[in-house]
Amino acid sequence: MFVPRRIPQDTQLEFFQKTLLYLSQNDAAKALGVTVRVIQYWESQGLIHPELPLEGRNRRYTPRDLVELRFIRSLVVDQGFQVLALAEKLKALEAPYDYDPFEVFWDPRDQCWKSRSQLAGEHLQKLRPQLDQKAGAALRKLHPLEPAAASRFLLDFVRDQLLDRPHRRPRPKKE
Repeated sequence: MFVPRRIPQDTQLEFFQKTLLYLSQNDAAKALGVTVRVIQYWESQGLIHPELPLEGRNRRYTPRDLVELRFIRSLVVDQGFQVLALAEKLKALEAPYDYDPFEVFWDPRDQCWKSRSQLAGEHLQKLRPQLDQKAGAALRKLHPLEPAAASRFLLDFVRDQLLDRPHRRPRPKKE
């Protein structure tokens, strides 16, 4: 079971160092680069959980609320989630959503949240049979190279395999 890494509170507040204690909805929208209506929609769909209760017509957000809004914005804008689908998926995460938005990804095959390293490890495991054979052949070619050139070739080889590009042959050591 994946437990996403929460951003420590002191680090969270570094994102919004020059922010006042409470922000209006308009100022929060400007800080995040979205419209007020977008924030209102996210709140109506239950995506965000503001610390302050709604008083009158003016919603106020704390810096901690901005961290949660930043996470939701990242999932919707950067990762392309639809709001209604995201609301269902967020039920698997504990609110408030003070997670690192660059470390939490939804895996549609397993229907769960995973970390970047988990996804990379699973992808690498699927490629393992192909990589074992190709890496063995590549390592045999590295023998006549100097260590720095061999290391560069090996890292390029792994990158090219992960990106599904043909790899280049190593250049022999210059004498």
